[in-house]
Amino acid sequence: MVITHDLGLAWNVADRIAVMYLGRIVELGTVEEVLSAPRHHTQALLSVVPEIEQLTPVILSGEPPDATRIPQGCRFRPRCPLYATADPELRTRCERESPPILPDAGEHAAACHAAD
Repeated sequence: MVITHDLGLAWNVADRIAVMYLGRIVELGTVEEVLSAPRHHTQALLSVVPEIEQLTPVILSGEPPDATRIPQGCRFRPRCPLYATADPELRTRCERESPPILPDAGEHAAACHAAD
């Protein structure tokens, strides 16, 4: 197991990757799946890597979260671009329900109500 913020290192040394946000796994899959077709906040992480030119920068709104005050519902909701434009039903779900824990079933998965 390697824990890193260096996604290039993860690409070179890992077979599978788990991306975390506020202490919870929010995306899981093979390195190729997750880093080539990012979902959740992984899109924002990768969009600012200078060597990756094909991704449009994802600018997150708001301030970085305070880990001692985790929001109710989806932890990423206060900064999520999908939440900002979601329909009222999805917004309510994001506000009230935490996405389920991701099973390590070998598939690329994201802890996001919009991905359901």
